[in-house]
Amino acid sequence: MRNKIIPYNPKLKEYARTLRKNSTLSEILLWQQIKQRALGVQFHRQIPLLEYIVDFYCHELQLAIEIDGSSHDHKYDYDAKRAGQLEKWGVNIMRFSDNDVKKQMPNVLCAIQEKVNQLLENTPKVPSRGHATDDVNQPIFTFPKKEKLTNKRVFETLFSEGSSLRRFPLQLRYLKVSPAEEGNSKVAFSAPKRNFKSAVERNRIKRLVREAYRLNKPMIFNNIEGNFAFLFLYLGKKKPVYSEVEQAMKQLLKDFLRKESHEKNY
Repeated sequence: MRNKIIPYNPKLKEYARTLRKNSTLSEILLWQQIKQRALGVQFHRQIPLLEYIVDFYCHELQLAIEIDGSSHDHKYDYDAKRAGQLEKWGVNIMRFSDNDVKKQMPNVLCAIQEKVNQLLENTPKVPSRGHATDDVNQPIFTFPKKEKLTNKRVFETLFSEGSSLRRFPLQLRYLKVSPAEEGNSKVAFSAPKRNFKSAVERNRIKRLVREAYRLNKPMIFNNIEGNFAFLFLYLGKKKPVYSEVEQAMKQLLKDFLRKESHEKNY
């Protein structure tokens, strides 16, 4: 989808640069968690829109994130007017307090990720050559329930009989299944509990890997025959960066296609 251009006062550009160089602690903390497509989309800092500057902005989704410090305690009317003007241009605004970011970061990230996923699902995609398409010729970038791997027996067979490929920090286990068994290719994602004790953190990692798969899965569905069960496992011990995850995902899918093509020819 082409990003919608929202006009802004060019006099704000220099002030925006100053704000980036003098970020508050809460802005720095949140930026470390959402930069480099960590949530599946690209955010930028201190972006001028109309006559205002928003703390973080995703052009792709028209999603603005604002962190309210104590200076906002007596600016309700101004903030409401500001939000109203931006919303007229289609900007979605999320607000968090300075205290939320500092003390409840997992909850903040979950809320942002849920909003990102919601907006991605509702964002129309432009068909492009080489992408898998559905019945109305739209690219298949969604991840519907019918593609989720939930069959326990197939899970067990994946580990006992499935093949394996690695591209750090990801591992792919896969197994060809019969149409009668699964109906269509199924996918699951896993993050190790031994490395990430928090369920919130494990879910965030799985969402990250799922997003990398969702955006690159046409690579598979345009080039394979039959149905497969896929399991993507995150092998890293540190919190992932989206760019690294997506690069590993692309390499894994290419490795899988090469291997399947070789076995098919022989």
